[in-house]
Amino acid sequence: MVSRMAAPARDLMGRSDDPASQFADIEKAELKAMIERKRRNDFVRKRELDMLRRIRREGLSAEQAASLNATSRLDDSEVKATQPPNHAAPGVKAKIDAIERQMVGSAVPVAPRRSPPGGVVPPTLTAQVQDPDATVPADIGDDSVPMVTRPMPRQLEPLEFRVEDLPAAAPAPASAGAGKLVAVNANAMPSVEVSEVTHDHELDEAVIAFANADFNHCERALLQLTGPQGARQSHSDTWLVLFDLFRATGQQQRFESTALEYSQKLQRSPPQWFSLPRLVADATLSTVARGPDSGDIGWLSPERLDADAVAQLNSHTLQLPQPWVLDWTRLQRIEPDGAAALRQLLRRWSQQVLEMRWMTADRLFTVLQEAAPVGVRDADPSYWLARLEALRLVNRPDQFDEIAIDYCVTYEVSPPSWEATRCVARVAGSPLNTQTAALSVLSDAVTTVQGGLEGASGVAVTSLDLSGQLSGDLSSLLHTLDANLKTARIVRISCALLIRVDFIAAGDLLNWVIAKRAEGRHISFTDVHRLVALMFGAMGITEHAPVQLRQA
Repeated sequence: MVSRMAAPARDLMGRSDDPASQFADIEKAELKAMIERKRRNDFVRKRELDMLRRIRREGLSAEQAASLNATSRLDDSEVKATQPPNHAAPGVKAKIDAIERQMVGSAVPVAPRRSPPGGVVPPTLTAQVQDPDATVPADIGDDSVPMVTRPMPRQLEPLEFRVEDLPAAAPAPASAGAGKLVAVNANAMPSVEVSEVTHDHELDEAVIAFANADFNHCERALLQLTGPQGARQSHSDTWLVLFDLFRATGQQQRFESTALEYSQKLQRSPPQWFSLPRLVADATLSTVARGPDSGDIGWLSPERLDADAVAQLNSHTLQLPQPWVLDWTRLQRIEPDGAAALRQLLRRWSQQVLEMRWMTADRLFTVLQEAAPVGVRDADPSYWLARLEALRLVNRPDQFDEIAIDYCVTYEVSPPSWEATRCVARVAGSPLNTQTAALSVLSDAVTTVQGGLEGASGVAVTSLDLSGQLSGDLSSLLHTLDANLKTARIVRISCALLIRVDFIAAGDLLNWVIAKRAEGRHISFTDVHRLVALMFGAMGITEHAPVQLRQA
């Protein structure tokens, strides 16, 4: 009797026909269909807009006129494209302006919110709009449901990045909308040949993480897109962004394994390997003045080590020549978040083939021990774990075992086990004037004169190289850059050795580019790897200066 009554109970418990869940699935499916329709319609609009722009420049051929007589393949819910005149005329420009305004104002549609059976309200589905100052409804329902709006984050907005010919003295107005990142041939004057690289909002997460020197997060975001279940597993440009990440962070092993997978999946030849940090390190060694009493080039620890300081250590070591010199002499305190970040960084280093020299390393071990004494359970375990990781890197297995036992006694948990590392960190004594190399380096400017015809004076063209990483306040570097420009009207900045640009530096660079354009100068950036180029686009730099992607 009991078993017969229990069976229906289990059957009821196992049912998955919850009205709210079913309605949420239906709503998600509708939203997905609407998003796909929106993307398809935007593609048609973009194709028509490109054709109309070409008509405005070159006129309309008979074949183009015949193709434009066809009806646009937009959905019935979208605006139909009208037929342009048979040659370039003011009506064509009006048509282009109308389509551009429509694309700028369009947004990913939000599925209407209806009351499901049973009155259960499913989770809200929202969509991000393209205007940073616009708002979207957070809850859309019956008349009795209030409308709530929220601003969308500015740093994630998709922008339209356009390149014109040589600019006039006044800066061009910035335009926002769904658009593209363009790579240009900076040597072409005054007309500019452009090749378009589609800007996808799905790359924003990776671009932001890379700008913040969170390289692990950046890699995870890109691998999620290119993985077996990723939306970009067959998208070559996204794979090229991943390759640029590995080259910018010096991960040859990851690059080679990804290159094999890329060749098998896409049936294409992968790009060539090179280590951008190694190239920057070699350039740093050749530019730093070396005297008889000069010390090593390396990283000098601050007195207080927190998570931000560890992130700076991670980014700084990218461009250090090996063996890396880490000087712990000034260290006085490690914050809990700094200990956690340091442990993760040391763990990652232990899996790489690296050579280091730790100056005054005992200072690091003393500070970690004082922050978490034996038997004090209130201390953050991150101090213990960072200490154990550091002992592994300097190859001290005996001390590792002793500290592991103390850790076990203090927290009554099993300690990590000893593992050999691929990284070799040697402990040295007192340092001799450890020099902290600048993150960013500006080369000497080379100015040439081009374009002089029939005795007329030519145009001064200044070329220079920007290498390393642009991080934080750039006022000093930009002041030096201004001094090198002199009267040059055309400035070409090579970014072949530029590893990374963060948000603060990109903002300073944007203001500088706008100011130079107001002076009647033409600024262009060449040989930019994709993650930096996408950062330039997200910050609006590409709206005022052409950006040429480095060839794969």
